[in-house]
Parts: sequence; structure tokens; C-alpha cells
Amino acid sequence: MKIDASVIAARNIMDESQGKSYPTFAYSVLDRYIDGDIIIDKSSALIGISSGIYTVVGDETNDDFASRLLHEFKHRERLDQRFTLFSSSEGWDRRINELLGAKLQRLQRYSFTFNEQRFLQSGRAGMQEGFRLNRINEESLEGDREFDAAYIRKYWGSLERFADKGFGFFVTEREVIAGECVSIFSSEQYAEIDILTNPLYRGRGMAGCVAKAFILECLERQITPRWDCDLHNIASIRLAQKLNFTAPETYSLYARK
Repeated sequence: MKIDASVIAARNIMDESQGKSYPTFAYSVLDRYIDGDIIIDKSSALIGISSGIYTVVGDETNDDFASRLLHEFKHRERLDQRFTLFSSSEGWDRRINELLGAKLQRLQRYSFTFNEQRFLQSGRAGMQEGFRLNRINEESLEGDREFDAAYIRKYWGSLERFADKGFGFFVTEREVIAGECVSIFSSEQYAEIDILTNPLYRGRGMAGCVAKAFILECLERQITPRWDCDLHNIASIRLAQKLNFTAPETYSLYARK
């Protein structure tokens, strides 16, 4: 496969950030797991996907790049399309506020670090009687469910791509879905979880069950599971900690008002 020059340039910019970790979808684009756009200007880059999710990397003082970022936002705004921008530093927070503060709402999120050793030492709880763990496939994506075919196409582009590189699990009691999770994005290094519990089954360990299956699948694939959530999502924070995701770092996300 021919590697585009913009991919190489974006990787170099990210590598120069001295160990900083970026959103999983950025790595998904660079690894060609999903389609995306990469805008490069000298020491700065904008990486985005068709659903309107972007991240900035590199030098926030680059005025030429700032103009290109503004152009991309105005294009999406004219079309009344989603524009969600992940910031990669406090410097970028200040620059985004300066450029688009009147247009964007700032949200804060946690990004956790997975402690594999502690997870493996914690043991594996068995499935509750009457429940069954299922792997998501193309057939199971049809029907009335949260992570359906439309969801997969929105973030992965096609069911075929998800079947090749993505994965997910759901728990059923008879034919009722009690809980489910999916890799909203994956790359050669990471898989980021998106997870939901049927309101009728909350407090019964369904989220923990599918999340453990997700983590074990990541370990089988030799990639790192990633857990991000809103700063105020107490249930998600508690579950992350229970699953041995630790040391949350705060970052900013900006969305159109």
C-alpha cells in the first residue's frame, strides 16, 4: 500500500510531541483503518473524519494553519454539519478559544490509562445465569439496537471495514439486549470503547461484563484498550476505575453551539 506524504508528515508531527497521546480516531486514519482527511501546514496538522470529528496536532502558533482550520470550520458551518474538535494541549485550548470561542462550546473529558497487570490480577467474573455473551457481527447489527449498522457506517464507513478491523460484544437475556459495547475506533495500537446498558438492567453488572470481554479481546489482539468519558459522567468514571483504568488526564473537546 502506498503511504501518502500527508500521513508521514502527520506522524512526524505527532512523534515530535514527546509521548503525547491523541484521540484513537487520529491513529485510525493514519493506519488506514478508516477514511479521513489530513491537512498539513508546516509543523501543524488537522486530522478529521467524515462524521465531523477532528483533532489538531503540532504547533498552535502557526498562523497559516490557523487560517486553514478556520476555513474547515466555516465550510462545515455553511453546510450545517457537525464540527467536533479535540484539543491536544492547553496551548491549543487558548488558540481555539481565540479563533472560534464564539462559535464553539468547550467540554472537558477524561482519558484513562489502562493498567494491564492489575486487570489480569483482578480475575474474571463468570456470566450470570440466564445471560449470554455474544460477539457483534454484521447479522447482529440489524434490528433495533443502539450500536446498529447506521452507527457502524457513521464511524467506520462500512460494515466490511468494521468486520475486518473492529469488534464488539453484547449480553442478552433470552432475546433482550442487556448491555453492549463496540470499538468506536481502532488502530494498530489502540481500540476505544463505546458502551451502553439497557436501562432495565442497570446495576446488574452488564456494562462490566461486556467491557471485560472488550478488554480481553484487545489483549488478544495485542492492542491497548482506551477509555474516555465526560468529566461529569460519574457512572463511566467508576466503571473505568473498577476495570483498572487509572490516572485520568483531562483534555478539552469543542463542539458547535
